[in-house]
Amino acid sequence: MLVMPSTVLIIGDSAEARKVISGIIESTNIFQKKLYCADGRRALHWLRDHAIDMVCCNLHEQNRDALDVLVHEMQGETEWVDLPVVFFAQPEDRDLLIEGLETGASEGLLIDADSAEIAAKIRWHLKNRERIQALHQAQNRLARMAICDGLTGLFNRAYFDATIEQETARSLRSKKPLSLLFIDLDFFKKINDTYGHQAGDRVLEKVALVLQEQSRNSDTVCRYGGEEFAIILPETPRSHAQMVAERIRRKVSTLDCGFPVTTSIGINCAEKPEGLVPQALIAGADQALYAAKRNGR
Repeated sequence: MLVMPSTVLIIGDSAEARKVISGIIESTNIFQKKLYCADGRRALHWLRDHAIDMVCCNLHEQNRDALDVLVHEMQGETEWVDLPVVFFAQPEDRDLLIEGLETGASEGLLIDADSAEIAAKIRWHLKNRERIQALHQAQNRLARMAICDGLTGLFNRAYFDATIEQETARSLRSKKPLSLLFIDLDFFKKINDTYGHQAGDRVLEKVALVLQEQSRNSDTVCRYGGEEFAIILPETPRSHAQMVAERIRRKVSTLDCGFPVTTSIGINCAEKPEGLVPQALIAGADQALYAAKRNGR
């Protein structure tokens, strides 16, 4: 079912042209709001600043090139590529409508076309845009499911494996340090056995939030597996990685879970990444994690 769109942008290079198209749009009883501008350049500003569902333009010989440029620029922007553009023209400019369709307009209509026909075509384009957007959303969900953990929303092990390769290569090129944290929840099996798996899941979710809050946008936070997490910290020396680890340890220890929750954290840092390979960085973080567990949890 078509959701009532809110806004149509009407482009007309004269007040009279805008008035004519506005009257046509009004007769369809589809849009709740109409915005107006005089040319394609101003239209781009409107598109950037407003949520617009359709663009309607008057087309004639004098503005055809400017409108072609507008359509071309819209097709180059991801957020506008599926936005319907409808050209309206006088009967004597019918050939211009055909040319407009060839350059990328969604629809070409004559000013004197039957209002029911105009309304039907506008509704079709709006429904088609909804279908396209729904398909994009479904594709995005599937793409995210492939790289994210379903419980915590963090990146998954597959994404970690790909990213550690990329960040290692980048560190070698830039000659800047790369750090890796492995974070493990202490006695997590006991939490599951004592309080139940739902309680364990809630702990994982809360810890995941702490890790995200204590990380930078440039860091990669992953659920490595089970109760183990990993954070890749580009351009980060050991001293800063240690500060991040300590903040995480303190924050997790104060979580309100109804029972104590603590972590063990292993840190490895390639301060001078010459010859660095991902396996060595991972192995060092893993050894540091086991050392942290042996030395007290």
